[in-house]
Formats: sequence, structure tokens, C-alpha cells
Amino acid sequence: MRVLIAEDDRDMQKILRLYLQKDGFEVHVVSNGKEAMDFLTEQGADLVIMDWMMPVQDGIQTCREIRSLRIPTKILMLTAKGQNEDEIQGLTCGADDYLRKPFDIQILLLRVRKLCRAENAMAFRDICLNPETMEVTKGGEKLGLTKTEYELLKYFLSNQRRILSRELLLDRIWGMDYEGDSRTVDTAVRRLRVKIGEDLIQTRIGLGYVMGEGV
Repeated sequence: MRVLIAEDDRDMQKILRLYLQKDGFEVHVVSNGKEAMDFLTEQGADLVIMDWMMPVQDGIQTCREIRSLRIPTKILMLTAKGQNEDEIQGLTCGADDYLRKPFDIQILLLRVRKLCRAENAMAFRDICLNPETMEVTKGGEKLGLTKTEYELLKYFLSNQRRILSRELLLDRIWGMDYEGDSRTVDTAVRRLRVKIGEDLIQTRIGLGYVMGEGV
């Protein structure tokens, strides 16, 4: 799971990074809301741990921007503000959870684990797939996929930036006993593209398909 820390206090950055990495998370750090938005739009994250008070662009404004753009990520807001009104503002701006400073690092880790488990989502750009509910959304709007389309999308999301051959997709999605040919894959990919966006799955001539930049 990828976690983005948006926090301008360098000591807090180091502490959060250390404990989250020990807990098995992939961690990235930025120092203000604008840098957070740049990271999320370019690379994405499963969870953002965001400080309320940051230079350039604060956490509240950033949280609202994330939700307005329908970027699929969970948000844990951190703040030194202690009034109930502040907590209400933090949660109503789009944050999924709220933690007041100073806090016990173990409490923060529990909150992070809970948020990640609650969604357990697979995402690419504005596409989000929740394997627990089998719900797929694009920009926050639900998509109606067939079983084959769902399984195909799930496999692409699980193998981002990996070029997948038609033969491999036939084996993994349709099964080894399926008697169809590679045209079955081409048809299914074409139909899936119509629903999720034509540019999300790229064709690599002679090789197969890839979601993201193939390596």
C-alpha cells in the first residue's frame, strides 16, 4: 500500500516515514498541499496523511481539491487544533479520519491500518476497484461491468506497468480449458476500454496490453 505524507515539519516527516516503512508501507513525503496534489495526480496513493497547517496550500484546501477531482484515496487529517468545530471542519471537508496532535504513534498506525483495510482498493488514475464489494468506480461514479470485464480490469490493476500477452490473459481470465483464441481478448479489452476510458489500457503491437507505462 502506498502512503503519501503531506507534512512540513521535518521531524514529524522522519518519524512517520520510519514507523510506516517498518509497518510495510511504501512511503512518499511532500511538504505542502500543492506538492501533494502534484504527486496524487501523477502517481496516486492509497492513503494521504495530511497536516492541516502547511505552507503554500493547507490541508483543508488540499482535501477539498482531492475530493472535487475525485481522486481515489483515503485521507487522514492531522492537526494541532483542538476545538470540536475544527474536527467537524476537518471531517466535512472530505477527510476520512482526523487525529489531533500530539498523538501516540501506535494510535496513528491503527488508524492507518483501519483506513487501508476499509477500502483495500485497487486504483489507476480515476478508476477504483474494491475487491471486497466488487464495486468499480470512475471518477466516483459506479460502472456496470460484466464478470469478464471485472476480472480483466482487476488483473490489469494488479499488474500495472506490466505488459500482458493475449495468451496470458486468456489463461488467467478465461481459464486453461477455454477453446477460444486471442480475438476473444481483443474484443473484451475493446469493450472494457469503452467503459473505463480508451487511453487507460495501451496496446503493445506483437506483445499484448499494458495499463500504465510498460517496462
